[in-house]
Amino acid sequence: MAPLKALEAEYRILDPNFQAFCASHGIFSVEDFLIHDLYELAAFAEHQPTSEKLKQGITQVLSIIDTQHQPWLNGMELLDDALHNKHVLSTGCEGIDLLLGGGLREGQLTELVGPSSCGKTQCSGLPTCCLKCCNEAHG
Repeated sequence: MAPLKALEAEYRILDPNFQAFCASHGIFSVEDFLIHDLYELAAFAEHQPTSEKLKQGITQVLSIIDTQHQPWLNGMELLDDALHNKHVLSTGCEGIDLLLGGGLREGQLTELVGPSSCGKTQCSGLPTCCLKCCNEAHG
């Protein structure tokens, strides 16, 4: 998705004043809206002299997001999708697979944490080797 400045020509409400307000809250692109608390942003907008215009700008960006990314899924739908439609790669260790709900899931990042010399590197290398072997056997 585009930076807010690139949308200004098509959506006049996303003017430099709106962009400056967003930038003061760390929002520079449409994607940034997805990771910010929009209720909090609207509350900050309330305290500005141009609060109505800022809230219209927020609504416009949300409309842009909605038109480009429908349909939205709620948390339960996302969980169901992740459990049923993602490939799972076993780590080769039954205990770790049990903790991970079956293994490593495609499209997800799994971070291994622990004290020095506890085996994190060895654990992370095994699935990579398995995946490479599987790809070579089926590819």
